[in-house]
Amino acid sequence: MKKLFLTMMVAMISLTSFAQFGGGGQRREFKPEDIATRRADQVKEAAKTTDEQYKKVYDLFLKQAQEQQAKMKEAQEKGERQQFDREAMQKQQEATNAALKEILGEAQYAEYEKAQQERRQRFGQGGGGRGQGGGRPGGRPGGERPQQNQGTNM
Repeated sequence: MKKLFLTMMVAMISLTSFAQFGGGGQRREFKPEDIATRRADQVKEAAKTTDEQYKKVYDLFLKQAQEQQAKMKEAQEKGERQQFDREAMQKQQEATNAALKEILGEAQYAEYEKAQQERRQRFGQGGGGRGQGGGRPGGRPGGERPQQNQGTNM
């Protein structure tokens, strides 16, 4: 009886861990509208956009998200994995930045860029990939962990 109970407990813990850490191959689907809203909100917060600017920024990001979703769907239907193309991504980013600069103007775009740089540093992506910030969340080189309160485990 104990053996059965232990086996069931181990199975339950394993399944819970598997589900929590993205096991099972299920991927969360993001709608293009959600992606566009999140990105446009980031620009709005950083650059203090007008409603008209926000709409233009949202439309730009929505178009990009829809195009990306279409590419992913096409690759999926062909049974392929979408390939990572650094050059294409860089060109896309440059086009996005040019469009944002046109929508926002120089001063607001500078504020947006400043916020983006701070965001990259905060998440350990100092612009140089793994070389700066260690490529780890929180930018802790060498993977040091912050000190935890030893008095409370669980």
